[in-house]
Amino acid sequence: MKIGAISVVMFLLFLIEGTIAQVFAPEVWGLPWLIIPRFVLVGTVFIGLYAGRRKALYFGLFFGLLYDVVYAEVIGVYAFAMATLGYLAGLTSRYFHQSWFLVLINVLVVVFVNEWLVYEIYHLFNMAYMNALALLFEEAIPTVIFNALFAMLIFRPMNRLLNKSRLEQEIA
Repeated sequence: MKIGAISVVMFLLFLIEGTIAQVFAPEVWGLPWLIIPRFVLVGTVFIGLYAGRRKALYFGLFFGLLYDVVYAEVIGVYAFAMATLGYLAGLTSRYFHQSWFLVLINVLVVVFVNEWLVYEIYHLFNMAYMNALALLFEEAIPTVIFNALFAMLIFRPMNRLLNKSRLEQEIA
């Protein structure tokens, strides 16, 4: 598998996620909700579905840790969440056919569970800044919808990249 090409794409998603986040800040638009781009998590779901659960675990762990170092207050929360959810997304590919609908459902579920899991871990340490109902309506639902639209947008390019990498791995 061309780990280098996939790593570059994931790093670009990480950079885009960091720069796009300011565009969707609620203060800029005066919106009552918060949209958080989770492009790296969406990429990890693609890796889990097309390249396998172990690769998704490694990518999720690495980029989750990078996310923790750059953006988060606590080291390890996003590393744990992204690695675990990437691995679980990879498990679904064993039982279902890989189609755009499966990817969309996976992204919807994984992004929602990620938001909830990170909230619960922060809540456990009394670091959550909103209650669960506000999280659901002000952050989780808009974030899930936005990232599902992003997943539909990048479905074909990621599908081609990961399938090409899988074919090259099988030939080698």
